[in-house]
Amino acid sequence: MSTGIYDLRSALAFLQEQGEQVVEHREPINAIYEVAAHYAQHSAGVPASTITRDEQMVMYHGVEGHSMPVLIGLFGSRTRNQLLLTGKEGSYHAAFFKAMAQRVAPQKISNPPCQEIVIKEDINLLKQLPILTLTPQCAGPYISLGLVLAKEPDGGNLNASVHRLCVHSNDEMTISIFPGHHLGSLYEAALSKGESLPISINLGLDPAVYYGSCLTEPLCRKGECELDIIGGLRGAAVNLSDCLTVNTECLSHAEIIIEAEITARQIPENQINPGNGSMPEFLGYQGHIPPGLTCPIVKVKAITHRTNPIYQTVIGPGLEQSELQSITPELATRGFLKQHFPIEVKDVFYNTAGGGLLMAVLQVHKHDPDDDQLAVQAALKVLGLVPPLKHLFLIDEDVNAHSAEDLFWALTTRFQADIDTHYLDNEKPFRMDPSQSPEYRKNTANPAVSVKALFDCTVPWGMRSKFKRPFV
Repeated sequence: MSTGIYDLRSALAFLQEQGEQVVEHREPINAIYEVAAHYAQHSAGVPASTITRDEQMVMYHGVEGHSMPVLIGLFGSRTRNQLLLTGKEGSYHAAFFKAMAQRVAPQKISNPPCQEIVIKEDINLLKQLPILTLTPQCAGPYISLGLVLAKEPDGGNLNASVHRLCVHSNDEMTISIFPGHHLGSLYEAALSKGESLPISINLGLDPAVYYGSCLTEPLCRKGECELDIIGGLRGAAVNLSDCLTVNTECLSHAEIIIEAEITARQIPENQINPGNGSMPEFLGYQGHIPPGLTCPIVKVKAITHRTNPIYQTVIGPGLEQSELQSITPELATRGFLKQHFPIEVKDVFYNTAGGGLLMAVLQVHKHDPDDDQLAVQAALKVLGLVPPLKHLFLIDEDVNAHSAEDLFWALTTRFQADIDTHYLDNEKPFRMDPSQSPEYRKNTANPAVSVKALFDCTVPWGMRSKFKRPFV
């Protein structure tokens, strides 16, 4: 089924055809705290709120001081994402594997829609864009869904990746780049030549582009372009255009483009209270910045956008972040198991309770008694190979991997703690999880490490008849 999706607007139109509605919020509301708090209370799911639910798509039209509406929640439903990526409900894993094998390179076009309006003079980020300040503890207003495009040295492939950007002045932001990230390598290469790194920050895109930008090793290796995979997924080249003020490309059908350079200058992300808060993180807690950590300054050169643009963002924790972050570990897990273990995998789901990274469900179909042990061996290997993964649940094919209630039912009736729990100790902690901190683990033998757990909730092969569900 062809979706006909190539930008944000066609995506919203397609969803409407499928019966998915955008909630139109038209009451006056402020970009400072109010929009994020309203969405968290009325529309967001775990862990942004305590309510288990798919997240609504909400268009905030009444953001004070702005005519530009703010869209939140597009990615807040697995079913909605399946529709956006493949045109139908059901797993999109196979579609991505096919796209990785049948890549289509981007295509350059001129006079793109994203440059219908051009602002080069009197740039003022907070006046020209409805950038949200999420909580009173935040370091400032954040662009949280900015897809950064940067070129490889000597005009090579583009790298596409999402980074948070904190606004500090009319035309300056800081950018957060995690260690080892490909963009960090490009930045270091530019610095070694005494140069800034030209980038475009792309907002409001074909949802598949955001998903593709989240693909990392081993699915998309350094030197490969994420946009090639999206071209393969859509069956058509992603359109690129030259930026007007910096030497790189932008996504032609983006709603908004910020043309900029990542400079050599670095400052603490939080200038209000250095060493304190950043923005709400995907695990559901307010982010904190380690003392002494600095971030590069991004100097804005121009803002371009479509006529009547839509400003798309996320509020940090919640289904949106989890869904985007789950794409790489889900695909990598399926690919690894297919290559190394003769076990039939029915589904892999990285749950929102772990932000799409720390908690996963592996659904298998057993064919013979040997699969009892093989399934556990395969699951333990995955648990050890995926660095952030902390808890892995192994289930049978008659249990819904996407239902917390069904998972807890299996945990209750198909699990004994003393024989079905398997541990990996001496693991590297994931610092954004406060329970993996040395302070939390101070009474353990080694507080500096963490422990991972596998919960085998599958039925032993020889006891299948005693665990048959009468209505499933």
